Amino acid sequence: MPFDRLRSPGTSAADLPGKAARRRCSWQWLQRAAAACSLLAATGCEGPPSAVEAIRATGEIRVATVVSGTTLQSGPYGNAGFEHALASAFAARLGVTPRFVLADDPAGVLELVRRGKAHVGAALLMVVPTPSALRYGPTYAVGRMVVVQRRGGRLAPDTMTLSERRGAAIAAPGMQALLQDALPPADGHDWALRQGASAEDLLQAVDDGTLDYAVVLEHELAAARNYYPELVTSLVLGPPRALAWAYRPGPEDSLWRAQLDFLRALRADGTVRHLGERYLGAGRTFDYVDSRALLRHYEERLPTYMTAFETAATATGIDWRLLAAMAYQESRWRADARSPTGVRGLMMLTRQTAARVGVDRLDPFESIQGGARYLAELRARLPARIEEADRNWLALAAYNIGPSHLEDARVLAARAGADADSWQTVRRFLPRLGRRTAARKTRHGFARGHQAVQFVRNVRRYYDVIRWLDEQAREPTAPGGAVSPPPLVSPVF
Repeated sequence: MPFDRLRSPGTSAADLPGKAARRRCSWQWLQRAAAACSLLAATGCEGPPSAVEAIRATGEIRVATVVSGTTLQSGPYGNAGFEHALASAFAARLGVTPRFVLADDPAGVLELVRRGKAHVGAALLMVVPTPSALRYGPTYAVGRMVVVQRRGGRLAPDTMTLSERRGAAIAAPGMQALLQDALPPADGHDWALRQGASAEDLLQAVDDGTLDYAVVLEHELAAARNYYPELVTSLVLGPPRALAWAYRPGPEDSLWRAQLDFLRALRADGTVRHLGERYLGAGRTFDYVDSRALLRHYEERLPTYMTAFETAATATGIDWRLLAAMAYQESRWRADARSPTGVRGLMMLTRQTAARVGVDRLDPFESIQGGARYLAELRARLPARIEEADRNWLALAAYNIGPSHLEDARVLAARAGADADSWQTVRRFLPRLGRRTAARKTRHGFARGHQAVQFVRNVRRYYDVIRWLDEQAREPTAPGGAVSPPPLVSPVF
């Protein structure tokens, strides 16, 4: 602790009223001075504490980042994201608490670090030449910048015919120079750096046709490809670039060495690879229906839990086939399923939700009962005027994203004059919760609404197949023993 902060300038103990007050002030000053000396003693009283010692002395490490699916996001199961998980693990290694300081874009992350508002900046930052006020830590990944467009768009694959095309990139360090060097000039070519935008904002703009192309880190595209399946890479801009955290350099390198030791340990035990697959991989969380796998699992896994699904259906009034479809989406009917965010079991319940509905989430039969009770509760919380089909799909969305975020989407729909009681309508507003400008206008903030839309879409597709299989099993086999294939092409909804 700096000694000049122990007492305000121009104030002495004599200025305080009473002898007791003067003694109390002197004693407090001695206590603080002793604490400061103890801190210096850790380094042999040879100078100020190291960066790591200073962080430990405060009990927290401040991490500057941005809100996105690959860095930090909020959800029904708490905060998540690659940088959030990595920074939280680093804080645990240091024995301190992480505190995340949010910026609008990567450039803002570096500014927070430069101004001393954060100890490190963590936002999938490309290592580029920076002023001496900043330094990069050890590389934890490499990534390439790519040009993204819609499938069948006006940019031919692996070429850049940019005449009269509109593009954008986020305001990230070194991006201006990268685009000027990598993108050829063309008549009417219009691109810009978007201040305060995220990669997800740009990808959504390309998907809805607002932009012809966007320049993003390939990890950002990979993480969002399942939500925007029509987006493809048209061009790779330059060689792979190192990704690392940023921090302010000092007279010693204890923070850099601590990061290096930390990353070496996480690489050795596979944690870095696991986090990369979880948060930066393509289609890891929400896969489309694999018809052959579903048919096989229907025969091999579902019979074990059929009675439990039927019992839960009787208790809640929810179709057992819908409950089975939910469980298949959540766990592929595996009782030992577990996610990095801590949800577990056949219905992937959080510890809090399992306690709330009074079940042991690790017991597959109780997990089914708990998931059914929670879905029934979410259905009951919706206004009575909502029709049955919409009630199901809205409750499923709430099961995935949380009832508070679903309500935010319904409020956005109502403000736009749309029908907030219709799933067809609300599903169009849920993705807006992932847009920074829209999220600021909601009560509960940013959420990956497109994730909930994909969840409902997948469950409905599984439900169609399971229902067809069940109906086929209850009806006589067609002549010749042939049966029609299940409806693998889901309707647009």
